[in-house]
Amino acid sequence: MKILFISQYFFPEQVSNNKISENLVDRGNEVEVYTAVPNYPSGYFFEGYSNRARKKEKWGNILIHRVWTIPRRKGSLSLFANYITFPVAASIKILFARKRPDVIFVSQLSPVFMVLPGIMQKWKTGCGLVYWVQDIWPESATYTLGLHNRFVVGLLNAVCGWLYRRADIVMVQSAAFHDMITRFGVPPDRIRFLPNTAPDFYRPLRPEDAPEHERLVPQDGFRLMFAGNIGESQDFDTLVAAAALLRERTDLHWVIVGSGRDEERVRRLVAENGLEERMHFLGRHPEEDMPKFFAHADAMLVSLKDIPIFALTVPYKTQSYLACGKPIVASLNGEGARIVNESGAGVAVPASQPEALAGAIAVLMDAGPERLASHAANARRFFDDNYAAEKVYDVLETTLQQAALSSRRRKKPDL
Repeated sequence: MKILFISQYFFPEQVSNNKISENLVDRGNEVEVYTAVPNYPSGYFFEGYSNRARKKEKWGNILIHRVWTIPRRKGSLSLFANYITFPVAASIKILFARKRPDVIFVSQLSPVFMVLPGIMQKWKTGCGLVYWVQDIWPESATYTLGLHNRFVVGLLNAVCGWLYRRADIVMVQSAAFHDMITRFGVPPDRIRFLPNTAPDFYRPLRPEDAPEHERLVPQDGFRLMFAGNIGESQDFDTLVAAAALLRERTDLHWVIVGSGRDEERVRRLVAENGLEERMHFLGRHPEEDMPKFFAHADAMLVSLKDIPIFALTVPYKTQSYLACGKPIVASLNGEGARIVNESGAGVAVPASQPEALAGAIAVLMDAGPERLASHAANARRFFDDNYAAEKVYDVLETTLQQAALSSRRRKKPDL
């Protein structure tokens, strides 16, 4: 198949889109990507990239088109501008493109508007259109942008409904998303479940397998590691409050691998609580290095704020932790907590409850090596049974083939 891959986030940003596109190419498909100038999660353009430089580049066998972008920076206004510019710029670029793909695949995080270029391509050529919904809108926007005006929220609901109904097939990363899509009038038979997986370099490693990372991670006590974006959604207020409650546990190290828009504020909060010697910020590193960091952790940490929409989602890092066979401490509600509990990979407590989180961490610290080993084995087993890459990619490719085939039978775009 000739696949037009659309998403605002792509290489060199560390997102699941990268491995998905590589896998589709490895299976014999041709993939062409429309994306933004990389600026996630820092909010600023990556070194060597701008609205003038590297607007088109090859990454392996994948041709990448980058459209004009306003970086996220900090604050709701710049984030809103970032959300709006990509779909408009990408739609214009696609309007004048000459190639006709067999199918369009939109990996839809925030904003939902990034599906608009896919709709433009479908209108232009009649290609099959498939979304993979990883963030539910408009709820994600009302929280992230602080929208409360009833007229604005109502208008956003209407727009989101129109956008979701344009797809031939809507894939969802969480089973709990199903009803959030059908409420917009999307028929249930057009919805598929496609969970996140983890690239094959996520696998269990021993500390001796990653000696070069030993100097970066504390080698004494209990190492609780968080990997990923440091943003408002990840609820670092709760993590810092739990760390303060456990300050007497001098054998506990909080190891943070990643960066993000909220990092500066979080660092100040850590300093205000006198926790600099307990919370270690290691910065952003290539995704391929994550399992090597994980090898030096006793348990992994995943967290989201106590927001209703977050109870429906499963953070991408969850599958990465499971794939590496690591015990998990989760400060989550809903679907994410269910997976941690059902898998037996660790312990989950309600979101935004520092006392509960501190208690769970203390219990795991005192549980002993046998229980930790049991959680680790359960984690990898659950990943193999439910999220193995080949299983997930088989579902994706089959779905894209179905959409491509149905579009050939369609005389004109169904918009």
